Amino acid sequence: MTLDFDCNAHLPQLDALARRYADRRPDLADLCLITMSELHLKHCVVTVDGDFRLYRRNRRDAIPLICPPGV
Repeated sequence: MTLDFDCNAHLPQLDALARRYADRRPDLADLCLITMSELHLKHCVVTVDGDFRLYRRNRRDAIPLICPPGV
């Protein structure tokens, strides 16, 4: 399996997300996962990062998550 995601091709989106969530201090991996969730709507993000409950794809939609209870 290969990941078809090029950060350089999505720099404007990644920058916009970094600015929107600056108070949460997301790292590049978080920003890429948010962007990939916008590109691949039927897939869930697997995470232990509680900030993903606050992040939104397409500015308002909750990101489908798979995470342990209490995260």
